Amino acid sequence: MKARLTLKTRFTLAVAGAVAAVALAITAVAFLAIRTDLQNQVRQEVAARAEAVVHAARGFHGGIPNGWYPQHMNGFGIITQVITSAGAVWGPRDDAGLLTPSAAAIDVAAGSAQAFSVDLSVSGTRAMVLTYPLAPGLAVQVAEPLTNTDAEVARVGETLATLSAVGVLVATIIGWAVARAGLAPVARLASVAEEVSLTGDPGRRVEVDRRDELGRLAATFNAMLGALQRSLDAQRRLVSDASHELRTPLASLRLNVEVLAEHPDLPSQDRKEILTRVTDQVAELSRLVSGVTDLARGEPPAADRFPLRLNAVVAEALEAARRDWPRTEFPAYLAGGVVEGTAERLRVAVKNLLDNAVKFGPPGAPVEVRLAGGELTVRDHGPGIDDDDLPYVFDRFYRAPSSRAAPGSGLGLAVVREIAASHDGTITAEPAPGGGTVMRLTLPLLG
Repeated sequence: MKARLTLKTRFTLAVAGAVAAVALAITAVAFLAIRTDLQNQVRQEVAARAEAVVHAARGFHGGIPNGWYPQHMNGFGIITQVITSAGAVWGPRDDAGLLTPSAAAIDVAAGSAQAFSVDLSVSGTRAMVLTYPLAPGLAVQVAEPLTNTDAEVARVGETLATLSAVGVLVATIIGWAVARAGLAPVARLASVAEEVSLTGDPGRRVEVDRRDELGRLAATFNAMLGALQRSLDAQRRLVSDASHELRTPLASLRLNVEVLAEHPDLPSQDRKEILTRVTDQVAELSRLVSGVTDLARGEPPAADRFPLRLNAVVAEALEAARRDWPRTEFPAYLAGGVVEGTAERLRVAVKNLLDNAVKFGPPGAPVEVRLAGGELTVRDHGPGIDDDDLPYVFDRFYRAPSSRAAPGSGLGLAVVREIAASHDGTITAEPAPGGGTVMRLTLPLLG
């Protein structure tokens, strides 16, 4: 698999590429401008020489003598010659044949074309040649070498190229430094994420020392690690508590089954008693597993929550409670509002409150249910809860000393608290006037 570039490398390359493109464009424009300016200077010098020749020719009042040509002035130009419309060349004998007039130059001498300049190779030297009208039937040609100009243009090009390369290099270094400093929080975040992935310990945190988007990302990542750590801690506690609570009923169930297996000739009364205990222990294990499953579910996704009428949920839970506890009356007043939540989870919470009230109330005593708006109260007529036990009745596997003889695993009210919290609600327990306990479940109404 081809290795992928890191974000820092991609950022650095992007900066270097952008600067290189800008530098190349600026260098090209500057180079062309300087070269054009230097060539214009040569063109002006050649034009000035041609005008000087024309001025000198005006001194001949009877016309320009046949064979006349201007003398070189201070080494100006490599060639200054006069051409005729017939193609003849008037110039120094030493320069003969160096610059042969073209058809276009002859047209200028004949007066059928205008002055023009062109770059030619004259005796191996690149030169600018200007052909300029001198007199009827004559034109002057001035050639100026471009050696110095070309050398100057080359030096300018080398200088600009060097400056561009240095600029790109400096921009690359600066871009790398900026990327390194700017992406340092991301690197720290990746390091922490890799460490958490390898060790399975979400206790590490990313240092947050900025308030920009990267700072928000680090803070959000820390919050996620915190939530993960709380979830793992809760899972470990749940597994630890559940395994502890499962030992006793499993050991008792195993003991009773072994007794049945080792003594097939037990009297029917003893066998019936042991089978009854086995049935009760299986039912207790079923309730314990159900409670652990409810606690392990956690908060349902937001997509599973819908507006629902609370009185309909409570009515369904009451119907199930009446089936399970046929000897208990459940007088109820239901006038609930609309809440947002998961109907199945809320039914479990209400059913657990009803079951708890029946188990801890006197046999046959009524369980009073009242729903008004988003508040549900379930009252039993039992002995009540001691003040010392009230802060712990919703803890997992907690059972007050006075209620340990009653059936149950100590998970029912813990499940109610988890469900209430996941629906932004609360659950409290308080003494009821005249004895007993009132469980109060409060949920926020919609609208």
